[in-house]
Amino acid sequence: MTTAATPATPPLRCPDTASAYANQCAGSPTTWALVRDRHDHQLWRVHGPRMTVAVKVANGQNATRVLVREATVLRAMPPGGISVLRTVHELHSAEPWAWLITPWADGPTTWDACRALRDDAHNGREEARRAAVELCMAVGRLHAVGWVHGDLRPHHAVHTTAGVRLLSCAGASRIGHATSATYLGGLVHLLSPQLAAALESSTAGVMLDPADEVYTLAAGLWWAATTSWPRAFGDAGLDPSTMTALALRRAIATAEIPLASGTAHSWPEFLAPLTAAMAQVPGDRPSAFQLADQLKAVPL
Repeated sequence: MTTAATPATPPLRCPDTASAYANQCAGSPTTWALVRDRHDHQLWRVHGPRMTVAVKVANGQNATRVLVREATVLRAMPPGGISVLRTVHELHSAEPWAWLITPWADGPTTWDACRALRDDAHNGREEARRAAVELCMAVGRLHAVGWVHGDLRPHHAVHTTAGVRLLSCAGASRIGHATSATYLGGLVHLLSPQLAAALESSTAGVMLDPADEVYTLAAGLWWAATTSWPRAFGDAGLDPSTMTALALRRAIATAEIPLASGTAHSWPEFLAPLTAAMAQVPGDRPSAFQLADQLKAVPL
């Protein structure tokens, strides 16, 4: 992670209009920290005496389209949407820019909350189980009001003092409404076979089903707890590290890659309900609320 501190304007590609508004929201003096820097987008954490904000900046057609969609979704997602302090789509002479400012979500991600479990499966159990239950409850509440997130993974949920805040919501949609044609399903390793197959067969967007999101929820929790993928690619003669995302998605869509076994793990009781939530038949999967109840009952 690269960090920078200044009371005024950050370096690199953050437009002056975005930095000025972020400074106004946070108050003076501000501290800017560059959290993520990719070729077409950045994420800044801006801290000041008034508040801490997240500043997302994107440039280029694809990145700006995703960021503008995320801003639209954040305003619409219940309950009441995430507070979007400001979003701007700027057309410059060379290429478009977009930036989005929201309150910073302060707390560990689900991935962070499972770190102690990954380091020592006996000492990190309580924190990991609590985080898993909280995430399942948050996803259940989202499904209950008619929405799916579309890109669940343990890095996209922050456990704040006010509850779980879901991040990276550009792929979210209302249940029963098709996603955009550019939607790719999120992290491919966590896709259910049904969603992977739907993405392969559709060029006009897909309908996201809560049962497929529960699969992804369980797969992400498995990954966070073990650092391994929940499917036994080796048993199918595959090495996912050598495969493109497209090839991997097509392999998952065949439903011929078996689930990994959790019996060798030092906490198989925690992995058992996750395995059940990744059942081949969508109707055999629990709801997110039911998965939360099952995880609550796992002995420490």
